[in-house]
Amino acid sequence: ANLTPNKAHANIAFERFTESGPLALLPMSEGRMSLVYTVHSDDAQAHLALDDAAFLGKVQARFGYRLGRLKRIGQRSAYPLIMTRAHAQIAARTVFIGNAAHTLHPIGGQGFNLGLRDVATLAAMLRAPETSDPGAADLLADYAKHRAGDHKAIIRATDALAKVFSNRLPLISQTRDLGMIAVDLLPGPRHLLARHAMGLAARVPTLEIR
Repeated sequence: ANLTPNKAHANIAFERFTESGPLALLPMSEGRMSLVYTVHSDDAQAHLALDDAAFLGKVQARFGYRLGRLKRIGQRSAYPLIMTRAHAQIAARTVFIGNAAHTLHPIGGQGFNLGLRDVATLAAMLRAPETSDPGAADLLADYAKHRAGDHKAIIRATDALAKVFSNRLPLISQTRDLGMIAVDLLPGPRHLLARHAMGLAARVPTLEIR
């Protein structure tokens, strides 16, 4: 759903990790924001049945007042979050990228970031002077091999985080909360985590915009 906060979002995206999963607000035009609100599957229909004021109240309670009071929400919809991955990233003269290759849990926009790194890598390989056939089997095999490590690491990390944040066991939730506090208070681990989340911890070709 899209909603409008009382304060300007200044083109900043926000994400909070809650006991039922991530809650994210992504900036849009005209002061609106796109809401990603994760709840346990057995609570989804109850949330959809709420009127707008009650639903916004639940979002507000979890997100806080960093953007002031949340107001005006659009049409809501729900769909299950299931991590999926294609059996192969390539086929005959074909490359699967983005949601065609993998559907990840909505944590830090990692699915989108991973797709951008795929595009950047493939574009760099296609424009290399030695590339004469963009659909050559050996070229696509090299691409798949080059991207396999990043895919595996991000898929494992997002799946593990989703399981940790959906776990209701007190010991797990308390350890999780302490870990998040530590990351928030310590600049070193926070910046390292941010670099990994943005894909800056390893060399990736730069996308050119012309």
